[in-house]
Amino acid sequence: MQFTPNTEAIKALPAKEGLDAVIAMSPENFAYASGAYISTVRLIRPRHAYAVFPAKGEPFNIVCSIEESLTRSESWIPDVRTYTEFAEIPVEVLARELKKEGLGSGKLGIDLDYLPVSAYEALTAALPDAEFVNTTETVTGVRVIKGESEIALIEAATRQTHKAVLDAMEASNQGDSEADMAQKIANNIINYGADGTLFMAFASGERTKHPHTTAQSDVLPRPGDIIRFDVGGTYGAFASDFARTYSAGRPSEEQKDVYAKLIRIQRETIAAVKPGVLAEDLFFLCKDLYAKHGLPFTMPHIGHSFGVELHENPMLRPGDKTPLMAGMVINIEPMVKHATGTYHTEDLVLVTETGYRLLTLGLAPEELPVIGQTINY
Repeated sequence: MQFTPNTEAIKALPAKEGLDAVIAMSPENFAYASGAYISTVRLIRPRHAYAVFPAKGEPFNIVCSIEESLTRSESWIPDVRTYTEFAEIPVEVLARELKKEGLGSGKLGIDLDYLPVSAYEALTAALPDAEFVNTTETVTGVRVIKGESEIALIEAATRQTHKAVLDAMEASNQGDSEADMAQKIANNIINYGADGTLFMAFASGERTKHPHTTAQSDVLPRPGDIIRFDVGGTYGAFASDFARTYSAGRPSEEQKDVYAKLIRIQRETIAAVKPGVLAEDLFFLCKDLYAKHGLPFTMPHIGHSFGVELHENPMLRPGDKTPLMAGMVINIEPMVKHATGTYHTEDLVLVTETGYRLLTLGLAPEELPVIGQTINY
């Protein structure tokens, strides 16, 4: 899935920040700034990719030679330069190309939150007269407001993942293992349009207290068990992020009550989304709603933005005073740990000029769903 980055904002960063160039090189910043998604730079950390934006002159990419054709096919930047893996050190090639452009002694911004110390030392040794500043957040700041193509891609990914979950859980039955159910979800995510699965946190019963555990083939959820999962697919440079809670059958009245309260809390929190509301305001509202409904609150955050990175700013946490703005996407995901199980629900919304628009197929049902159940939207 292709998207169009905010190229003008990216190209304007060096002048805006008083720099001679900005170098986007974390996997997420490179993918966004260049428009080219190179999966191996996430999986093979020494394989760097750089998108260089000089204050004067045209931008250029530097990538491993085996990724040249992909970069040329996807990036909006026509100038693609390469290095040979193992034969050349990526940061030394970066230094060489910066010198060619007259930037060897400039003030340069780079993703110091990502660049390994060893690579930074090699880079400063190759460019002793340059000054390096951290522009990780400078580039990620451009990503906060999503463009139309990003929103369309994120919405499609989110809805496909939601449908994958609905169909998989409807097809699940008593006697299925956790792994059986998780496999149904994963198969559907791919069959419905994803490149693959990004993560699959899945647990039942006592194991739901572990937020990011994986499904087990020898664990068969029993009637009365809570089933909780948080899943995501990969869609080019982007992903989906979606959570739901089910019952394995015959839920108790207490389980139904805890679940219903959590769903009401999420719905009331989402209803407060609109431009001007601070990110931390939603956190404290949600926390107050837990107290109102008599549920324990232990969460360090209750949601986050996301895009080419799973967690992006703003984060719905104490201290994040970012005002919500139209074009932001926000995942709102309250969770509660209870004696009867851990419950979790997560939905993505787009902040609009007047409020919000839901990007999932619909909010979780108010009554605790059971495996095998059909849920219509």
